[in-house]
Amino acid sequence: MRYTPINSWLKKSSSRPKLLLILALASGFSTACLSQRFIEVPKDHQQAFLFGVEQAQKGRHALSAKAAWQYFKNTDEEDPRYDRVLRLLARNAEALGLNYAASAWYLQIAQGRRDVELIPEALNGLRTIIESGIFDEDALVKRYLAVEEFSTMGAELDSFIHYHQGLHNLRQGQERWASRRLKQIHPRSFYRFKAQYIMAVRQVALGQLAKAQRSFEKLAKRIDQQSDQELYSDLWRDSKTSLARLAMQKSDYQSALSLFEEVRERVPDDPSLLLEIAWAHFKKGSPRRALGFLLALDAPIYQALIAPERYILEAMTYRALCQFGPARQAAVRLSTRYKQALSDLYDGVIPEQSKALRAAAGQRGELRSLSKFIDSLAHEKAIIKETSAVFGPQFTQALTKLYAQGKASALARRERALRNEISILTEELLSAEEGVRLITHELGVALLRGRKPPQGRGPIPPLGALAQPEQVVYQFNGEFWTDELDELVVAAEDRCID
Repeated sequence: MRYTPINSWLKKSSSRPKLLLILALASGFSTACLSQRFIEVPKDHQQAFLFGVEQAQKGRHALSAKAAWQYFKNTDEEDPRYDRVLRLLARNAEALGLNYAASAWYLQIAQGRRDVELIPEALNGLRTIIESGIFDEDALVKRYLAVEEFSTMGAELDSFIHYHQGLHNLRQGQERWASRRLKQIHPRSFYRFKAQYIMAVRQVALGQLAKAQRSFEKLAKRIDQQSDQELYSDLWRDSKTSLARLAMQKSDYQSALSLFEEVRERVPDDPSLLLEIAWAHFKKGSPRRALGFLLALDAPIYQALIAPERYILEAMTYRALCQFGPARQAAVRLSTRYKQALSDLYDGVIPEQSKALRAAAGQRGELRSLSKFIDSLAHEKAIIKETSAVFGPQFTQALTKLYAQGKASALARRERALRNEISILTEELLSAEEGVRLITHELGVALLRGRKPPQGRGPIPPLGALAQPEQVVYQFNGEFWTDELDELVVAAEDRCID
């Protein structure tokens, strides 16, 4: 049967456009997909490929992918067009937002090494997906980029490969190989900056703190000289934060605060940063400022922060002001916040089987990126479902199977990472719980001994002396939102007696 153009078909009946629009709206089917749904892919094997290329040029990516799949399922690796049809599938998948499928097809091209002309393009496709931050790290990096041997691909692509191979070597403890790989990165490449950062982190791990500080300072200065600040924003933030933490280790709290504040200007909504600033103010001898940042952490926007130490710090801060009642209340808030998790631990529930611990650990560290990847698979699977009428049953089934395998693999990795994170969180909770008991005991002893400033602490000035001339002081009565007010000073009376 010959293909009848959709516009000609619609002209035959004035009722059909309205009916098609109603069906499209009812099914959530876009008008772009609707126009492709009724176009037939040629049955001829070779014509299907040419048709797919033509449709991709016209921006009909779902129809082009269907044609490419029809060609692909009837061919093998001996076909000179095998990798080219994989490229067509990957390009269309990217255009449709199916990055996981695109990465799988680019990986097939790169690993197959059948068409050397297409390997750089496939690697560039993988690089784009990896740089998006949501990708299958195990398949793309750990089992391919980090361990494969590559010929020269061009300065930027070579730098991308050397960086990931060097980072992998460093994680495996192969420092000589890591150093060799990282030195091969082009001096002006973005990945050279990233390599300098991980080497500075390595210096911290080795205890070479002075050397690490110089490395971070040099890196931050180089980043400030770059024109594309957006590209380097995460790296700049991490470098400055590392410098602030090094300053904290040297008890240079004022320098640490200055660095933390630089970072906060660019990343105002990071709760972990607010906690670090609170620690710096406490160590500096400014408990009221520390309490202000801790109060800000009670805002709903920061509820995702899982940090048991936050409540210990609050108790210690009130203790510094000899506010024994609020200090005790702050200490016991730990048990309230993590009541179910602590209860499970004391009841002998295996940590990995505790729903409370699993939920809390799932919001931390590596698990956040894994969770984002799993969520992206679900989102892309929804795109497949929406486009299934164009893809047809066979292509839809193949994609559904691909995504099911990807999800199963990701969930298995997430479970392994979850067990490790639960172990770390369990130690933190038990340590914090022990800290609560110790602080509670110290508060009781302090009440019996009387009130005096903690050893080494200077006098705390009255609250009014803390205000700067350009600042405005407001007094709040009742409820207020703290997610927009993290620059707070708590008016807690200093009850310590000389």
